[in-house]
Amino acid sequence: MHALLTPLPEASDSEAERAREGIDSLPVLRAAREANTASWRAFQESTEALAAYSTTALIARIETTADPLVLWEIHQELDRRDIPPAFRYPKNQDNGQMRFVTWLADLHWHTRRVPHGPRFRAWRRLFGPVGESWHESAKNVFEYGWRRNQNASYYAKGLALTDDHRLDLMTIKTSKQIARQRQLKQSEDMRRAISSHAIANAARLSKERRPEQTARDRYLIWKTYMLADQSPTITARMFKAIYGESMTRQKVQKQIAAVTQAWDKFGPEKDQELPTPEC
Repeated sequence: MHALLTPLPEASDSEAERAREGIDSLPVLRAAREANTASWRAFQESTEALAAYSTTALIARIETTADPLVLWEIHQELDRRDIPPAFRYPKNQDNGQMRFVTWLADLHWHTRRVPHGPRFRAWRRLFGPVGESWHESAKNVFEYGWRRNQNASYYAKGLALTDDHRLDLMTIKTSKQIARQRQLKQSEDMRRAISSHAIANAARLSKERRPEQTARDRYLIWKTYMLADQSPTITARMFKAIYGESMTRQKVQKQIAAVTQAWDKFGPEKDQELPTPEC
C-alpha cells in the first residue's frame, strides 16, 4: 500500500497538538489577504521592496519575519539569486505554518532544479508547474508527515533525494549534516574566540586590516563553511554569492585553520570538537 494511503494509528498527545495547529496553503492565505484592501496593499509594498535588499539583509529577515506570505516571498527572491535554502540560516520554524513555508522553500528549490521523479508516485505533481494545485499537493504531503512526527528521511525517501541533493536544503538534511549544523549553535562562543585570537595576533596582521575586520571575515567564512557541509570549494562559491567577496578554496582552508587555532586557545571548553578542513 502506498505511504499516503497507509492506515493511521491513534493520534498521540503530540500528534493531537499538531492537529490543532492549523496549516493553510499559500494560495488560501493569499486570498484571505487580498480580501482586506489595506492589508493587501501593505503586503504588496513590502514584497515589492525585497528586490532592493542585499542578500545578507534578506537572509537576516528570514528568522524574524512573522508573516508566512512575506517569508515565502523572501525565499522566492533568494531563489532568483540562486542562494540554496541551506544558506538561508537560521531557519524560521516559529509555528506549524512557518515550518511548512520553510519546508516548502526546500521543495520549490529542488523540484525546480532537479527534474527526476519522486519515489512515491502520488508526489509526481510536486515536480509539475507551480500553481494552486502544486501548493495544495505540497501542503497535503507536508501535513501527512508533519502530523505524524515523521523526520527528514520520510520526505527525502519520497522525493528520491540523494545526500548531495540534501546539501542544498534547509530542512531535509541527513543526520550527519544536521549534526554539523548544530555546531552553529556555538556561534557566540565562536565569535568571541575568533575575536580574541585576532586581537592577540594583531601584530601579525596586515597593516590594512584591523583585528575586528579579520575576526568578522573569519567568523563569516566559518559560518558559511559549516553550512556548506565543510566543503572549502562550496564555501568559496557561496561566500562570493552571499557576501560579494571573491574567495578561493585555499583561502578558505587557511582561514578555517586560523579559526581552529582560535577555538583551541580561546574556546570555552578545550575538549569541544571543531571539524578540520577537508583537503
